[in-house]
Amino acid sequence: METTSDIVVGIDASADAESALRWARAHAGLTGRRIRAVLAWGPGGRPRVVDDISPSVGVDDLERAASQVLHDAVRRAGLDGLAVDVVERTVYDSPSDALVEESRDALMLVVGARGLARMRRMFVGSVTARCAQEAAVPVVVVRGPAPPRPDGRPVLVGVDGSQGSLAALRWAAVQAGLRRVPLRVAHCWLPEPPLGPADLPAFDLPAFDEAVLEKAARLTLDTALERGLAGRTETVATRAVATRAAVADVAVEAVLVAGSAAHGLIMAARSAQLLVVGARGRGGFGGLLLGSVGHQVVTHAPCPVAVVR
Repeated sequence: METTSDIVVGIDASADAESALRWARAHAGLTGRRIRAVLAWGPGGRPRVVDDISPSVGVDDLERAASQVLHDAVRRAGLDGLAVDVVERTVYDSPSDALVEESRDALMLVVGARGLARMRRMFVGSVTARCAQEAAVPVVVVRGPAPPRPDGRPVLVGVDGSQGSLAALRWAAVQAGLRRVPLRVAHCWLPEPPLGPADLPAFDLPAFDEAVLEKAARLTLDTALERGLAGRTETVATRAVATRAAVADVAVEAVLVAGSAAHGLIMAARSAQLLVVGARGRGGFGGLLLGSVGHQVVTHAPCPVAVVR
């Protein structure tokens, strides 16, 4: 019989970590998976509240305090009494090492965008980058309050033709199917090439035909759909900037977004319940989560962001 993989959630007693728990609860309700809530309490990596409530700096007292902090977070997230199995696990390790290790046999890893006190940038900085690089499963970063259940907004995925973005597309299609919502596939492109520094001498450059650039962008998008959705795409209608199709029972809308990758996806995510991106791509998606594009998307997207390796 197939082993059920857990949804691992990183906990640090912050509001965003509790939002991550609520997001995971909604996903567990769709998939029947178990939630494994993990709090790391190693030196220099545990939430300050663990030290605040521990009667001493002894290992046993700190471990009991960490367990209490974790249990309180699970209770506040409203997981008690629900038809969702929850395992609470405290680990004497750094947050990044603990979460990467716990994710090895997981379905996905869910983290809050920001932590508390000494770990204020816990999941926006090095921990998120480490998880995105080394976690063997998709990493979902949750910012702000999470809705109590999935709503009717689409799942949005950014594609650029790279293998990473095609993996993200396939994963996003599954998520849309679970939630019974449309899948919106976006390819960001720049209608005009960026200008060089104003103090450089002028050169005679060939004229860029915006129609040609848009046609190339459309080809990239259509090819990504064909390759990423494994030939299950049936085109219903084609317009200048959108194509509607059906993949199994999921309605698919493919859109061209004029602008840079980060800005375009952030703006498009305003009407989405989940933004999905590949961990590495080409062009604007290169080095995602290690460079400016990934940092901007995770930091500023108005919905949870899933990074798929």
